[in-house]
Amino acid sequence: AMLAAAAALFGTAHAAELHYSATLTGNQYPTETGSTATGEASIVVDTNSQTIDANITITGIKFDQLAQHLAHSRMGPMHLHRYQGDDVTLIMPFPFDATYAETADGFTVTIVDYPYAAAAQAVRSDLTFDQFVAALGGDPIYLNVHTNAFGDGEIAGRVSAAD
Repeated sequence: AMLAAAAALFGTAHAAELHYSATLTGNQYPTETGSTATGEASIVVDTNSQTIDANITITGIKFDQLAQHLAHSRMGPMHLHRYQGDDVTLIMPFPFDATYAETADGFTVTIVDYPYAAAAQAVRSDLTFDQFVAALGGDPIYLNVHTNAFGDGEIAGRVSAAD
């Protein structure tokens, strides 16, 4: 029993961080728009606190080009989509708020300690946190940036485990 208690204590003291990345372009599935805009994303999932940190840099898309109907919704103009055959579901939003900062040639998004439960609720996702983590490890998950010109996404990148 003492060994189990020590293992439980050690497990809660050291949260597992899962690191993912994505390179966004307009010439790869699912966007294939030909857009010259690009992006880089680093996503860290903390399995202990069930939160997400993200650092995203987009070049070639300005705020006024973002899909306005999404920018003014709880979903935001950028989100993670889960692809399972023909079934595409929205699983995590990046709401357009103070985490977005416009740059000379695009914008950045910096999110710290975003509770997965709040993200899932915002898009009415029924994925539990454990299912979300499993999907990141196995399903095609894409980060898409939606613009006025390309409502289905101007640029996208597949999220994969970071090296």
